[in-house]
Amino acid sequence: MRILGRIAVALVGIVVVLTAILYGGSQWVIGRSHAVPVDHIAIPTDAAAIAEGGRLATIEGCRGCHGPESQGLVWSSDLLGGTIAPPAIARKIASYSNDELVRLIRYGVKKDGSTLFIMSTGAHRNLADDDLGKIIAWLRTLKPGPKDSLTDTAFGPMPRLGMLTGGLAPSVHPEKVAPAHRPAERGRYFYASICADCHLLDKPNPVEGQTAPALAPIAASYDPAAFRKLLRTGVGMGKPDLGLMSGVARESLHALSDDEIAAIQTYLKGEADKQMAGK
Repeated sequence: MRILGRIAVALVGIVVVLTAILYGGSQWVIGRSHAVPVDHIAIPTDAAAIAEGGRLATIEGCRGCHGPESQGLVWSSDLLGGTIAPPAIARKIASYSNDELVRLIRYGVKKDGSTLFIMSTGAHRNLADDDLGKIIAWLRTLKPGPKDSLTDTAFGPMPRLGMLTGGLAPSVHPEKVAPAHRPAERGRYFYASICADCHLLDKPNPVEGQTAPALAPIAASYDPAAFRKLLRTGVGMGKPDLGLMSGVARESLHALSDDEIAAIQTYLKGEADKQMAGK
């Protein structure tokens, strides 16, 4: 019995040590600071720019992640995963300056310099200064409301393990890649600022337990009407439910104009032709 007791004590000690390493190490990852550029972007105040900022915010998934009224959501809450809860936007950004908001959205760095996780900065960092300025102008119109979620994200052991092993990558991107203005080649621009966070052009990409297919050949296989339907409704050719893609289309991509959808498909078809020529 004494031996069993000693074994039990040893096992408890091992668990305590491993837990301390897990939480201490992951907390260091979360809290470490990052050297990123300080971008000063002009924030417009006219109604047309603010309205366009709201449309762009929809396309970029702000409403899809934070709720249709930007009130915040609780995506999941369990013992192993912890609580994943995109916050109510107006409450979260009230203490942020415009420059700090640019740093958050574009580079994935919080007000205190710590690391942001689970945000699509891989796409947002490609937003041109003038488009990001319009989004921030729209964000500043949001007000706290009675439906706002007050729940904060609190990572459980599984995502913390992912932080230490590479299974959960930070949303930090320290390099500046965004242009000052939206380029004339809108197809490439919208692919980079919307689609690239999930889809690679030439090969499948694992995303949230699914596999996002190589986007260039997929887009090339659709006729223009079917591609518009896909991005507006999430309904694919012969497959009404495309999982994550269907949700993203209904929540976000439906706000793209016909011309923007056509430009995206033209760019992707061109990339598919390059892939075929290289074989």
